[in-house]
Amino acid sequence: MDFTVQITGIAALTAAFQQYPATSLPILQRALSASSAILAKYTTKGNVPWRTGFLVQSFRAQMSGLVLTWFPAASYAPYVEFGTKPHVITAKNAKALYWPGAAHPVKSVNHPGTKPNDFMGRIVEAAQADINAQFGTALQQIVQAIASQSQGV
Repeated sequence: MDFTVQITGIAALTAAFQQYPATSLPILQRALSASSAILAKYTTKGNVPWRTGFLVQSFRAQMSGLVLTWFPAASYAPYVEFGTKPHVITAKNAKALYWPGAAHPVKSVNHPGTKPNDFMGRIVEAAQADINAQFGTALQQIVQAIASQSQGV
């Protein structure tokens, strides 16, 4: 013996789910765009090392589809983030290196390296709750859009 349950509106609901990518894409892209603003809000002197301010000012956002990349464009940013191993610094274009108080001429020095400074981690940690809230709102908007499509509204 078979029992059949008739679900009212199943055809409209199925059609709404088939439209899910077209419905959700603009909502998710708005959430990503808002997330770049949130990351910018937390890319501050308190989270990013500050000497001249160039590192903080060099941050850029790139969005492609559903991927947002937030990154510093300063060429030295990876060395600050990940640190450096001990290395030799040798004069290239000049005949010697110079800094006040050194016994000149200095042809090369043994640099002890630098400790990593996880500024990207601090930015993400500070922004995490706001970004989660942004995507929570986006999820609610997607659910509402699908629900209204399934009701034929």
